[in-house]
Amino acid sequence: MAGYSTEVASSTARVEAEQAAANLNHLGSLKPLAQLRESFILASGDDGLWIIDQHVAHERVLFEKILRDRQVERVQRQRLLMPLLVELRPWQMVVFAQIADELERNGFEVEPFGPHTLAVKAAPVGLEGTELERMLAEVIEQSSTESGKSEQNQDLSTLRSRIAASIACHSAIKVNTALDPVRMEWLLLELAKTSHPTSCPHGRPIALLYSWKDIQRAFHRI
Repeated sequence: MAGYSTEVASSTARVEAEQAAANLNHLGSLKPLAQLRESFILASGDDGLWIIDQHVAHERVLFEKILRDRQVERVQRQRLLMPLLVELRPWQMVVFAQIADELERNGFEVEPFGPHTLAVKAAPVGLEGTELERMLAEVIEQSSTESGKSEQNQDLSTLRSRIAASIACHSAIKVNTALDPVRMEWLLLELAKTSHPTSCPHGRPIALLYSWKDIQRAFHRI
């Protein structure tokens, strides 16, 4: 029963967050107070206390920026000091060949390096090392034939969104990362500018709102 009550309370908080975020001025006017375990931003606003997941908030910001840049062909890329060699299975090499053009348009410069190896020479800004390798593996896996159809027959906009979401996820601020007040305020302001500030591209909630009424009710003030 306790677990059920907790689930209901969490669901209610999410709904309230979505309703409050309908007016982006709410998010833009939030004042960061502190970090919780260097993973969540605690912020105050006229409507109550907000808890923002810093990783998924930044993920949303990056996702929309990547799609905008891709649309106007202004994607920023960075050349790697040394090419990153990525080993793939034969079927993964096939999938990569099908999505290679779209990856290139999103800032990647990748060439085959042998029958089962890719050499990554450039990547979108902010994506490097193990996160870069994981991102490529993730997109290839997701682009494989879940429905038995080749990627060429799938919707191009779906592929673009998939790549943008994966880049954003692996480039975003991580949990357990300390942020100073200036950085927290910047993130909240950028989140307020997005089209969908309540969830990340994968559907996870970004913020929870505990309204002043709920807080007062919890302390038997009303």
